[in-house]
Amino acid sequence: MNYFRKISVGILASLSIFYSADVLAGSNSFSRNATSGRPARIAVYHSWDPQTCRSLSATMNVLSKPSHGVLIPRVVPHVITTSRFGTVQNCVGKPIKALQIDYKSTPEFRGTDTFAIDVTFGWEGRRDTDTYTMTVQ
Repeated sequence: MNYFRKISVGILASLSIFYSADVLAGSNSFSRNATSGRPARIAVYHSWDPQTCRSLSATMNVLSKPSHGVLIPRVVPHVITTSRFGTVQNCVGKPIKALQIDYKSTPEFRGTDTFAIDVTFGWEGRRDTDTYTMTVQ
């Protein structure tokens, strides 16, 4: 079953979230901690035009859902500090819109949960796949 949810972040940019049953190997692996039943920030994804420093579109595809919780996407204000692609240049300190992903386990769950996200960034269509391992206490 596919789910689609689009979150608008302004005139020049939008973030789309796709959920699918496909599972792919991650190119980056991260470990995060969470408290059972409480939202925990997992990542903030952002993309901008390196010439104008304005927000660009980004697409997130959930490749494998967490088994014991949910992902909560939301648009948040963000200030440019670094980039995994090295394209910060004159944009450091500029405000943009970003997609924050929170994880919330089912109440009373304790243990390990995993999920994978594929993100396509608006600038030059760069893509990355991130796999998260959650330790829920």
